[in-house]
Amino acid sequence: MSARSAGRLFYQVFLPLAVAVNIGLGVLVLSNLRPQGWLGWLEILSGAFCCMVAGWLAASAWSKSYWGSAMARQIIVWRQIADAIFVWLEDAPLPAEALQRLKASLDEIGHHSRSRST
Repeated sequence: MSARSAGRLFYQVFLPLAVAVNIGLGVLVLSNLRPQGWLGWLEILSGAFCCMVAGWLAASAWSKSYWGSAMARQIIVWRQIADAIFVWLEDAPLPAEALQRLKASLDEIGHHSRSRST
């Protein structure tokens, strides 16, 4: 299993399942609120902890989604900047070999970043 498919499996299957289980456990524990003594308060704390873990996992999934799309937008902007530079370089007297090396390295970086974001 590749790292990319393992990451996809984690964020699309395990993380939502873990959030649902933790929310379920938290609600189950907190729905029976009848604290009597320190043991009752310990049950309340465990239910609150389950809800906190569920929120943390949900925030983790949201953060990955947000920063992944932000990175994709940034790559698009840098591609546009690189295209403008290439137009400018086509008018400058540069060896064709140097221009091809630059274009190949930018294509490699673009391909690498696209494969990591999907």
